[in-house]
Amino acid sequence: MEGHLTGAFPRSEALVEASRAAARGRVSPDELEAAYARDVEALVNLQTQAKVEFVVDGQLNWKDLFRPFSELLTGIRLGGLTRWFDNNTFYRKPIIVDKVRYAGASLDTYFRCSLPHNGARWKAVLPGPYTFAVMSQNTAYSSFGDLIDALAHSLKDVISELKKAGFEYFQFNEPSICFSEPSKNELQLIKQAYEVLVKGIGAKTALHTYFGDAGKVIDSIIDFSTDCIGIDFYATSIASLVEHDFTKEIGCGCIDARNSLLETPDVLRKLIRKVEDDVAPKAVYVTPNCDLEFLPQSIAVKKLHILAEAKETVA
Repeated sequence: MEGHLTGAFPRSEALVEASRAAARGRVSPDELEAAYARDVEALVNLQTQAKVEFVVDGQLNWKDLFRPFSELLTGIRLGGLTRWFDNNTFYRKPIIVDKVRYAGASLDTYFRCSLPHNGARWKAVLPGPYTFAVMSQNTAYSSFGDLIDALAHSLKDVISELKKAGFEYFQFNEPSICFSEPSKNELQLIKQAYEVLVKGIGAKTALHTYFGDAGKVIDSIIDFSTDCIGIDFYATSIASLVEHDFTKEIGCGCIDARNSLLETPDVLRKLIRKVEDDVAPKAVYVTPNCDLEFLPQSIAVKKLHILAEAKETVA
């Protein structure tokens, strides 16, 4: 039974203060980078102590899921603040103003596996091409299909560089697949995008859904090219999945990252067992349903420990 995190982690108070001080010119860039490095190292240590199989760096200096790619990819500039789904948080809408390509820039600023990691295996979390396209304003491409294809090829180039840096697992966050209810034509375009992303990369891959009911689209996404599908079981019923032949792994999103209430390992064990027995996927691993960044850091740390305990209890 594997377990790991699925995205951004809340920053420590020390890092929050350092970021504010840097914005006012009171902390140098080097001092701010050192603060980020301390938080990443602490988070990696927490994950290794919890015996997760792949660690994430927590995306601690990502302003939102898309912001780094306005620097890493050509043809994107930042737009105005826009609500992030039904949360009380915001992102800057990417505006596609020209052809999107990987610019060849260094990835070290936003993907930090070069920092000390106690021999951990690294997972990179990236925006899925559909969510990236839907949440952007397109002024450069004549069709949505052309945009999602360009994003898929650009992300594939980023993945190739991340593999060289030591990442072994790539997760694509796709909340829009459940939240926006894509049309049949769009689902076909998404499937083609994942064929581009996954083909020949020689690494484990996951499509992670959240903020909505995956049961509404499972007929389509079960045939996508990724090894695993992550499912938010606070928005998706097990009953909506049972009639499908799961030849893939399921990322069992059973830790609620949008609620400070702490789960009990016994309740999680029963849920995970029910997913195993009723859905019968190739394998199950334990995850939060989405990014833990919505919670105070102290609660997020407790939820990571609960994840680890649930994983060991089921195993």
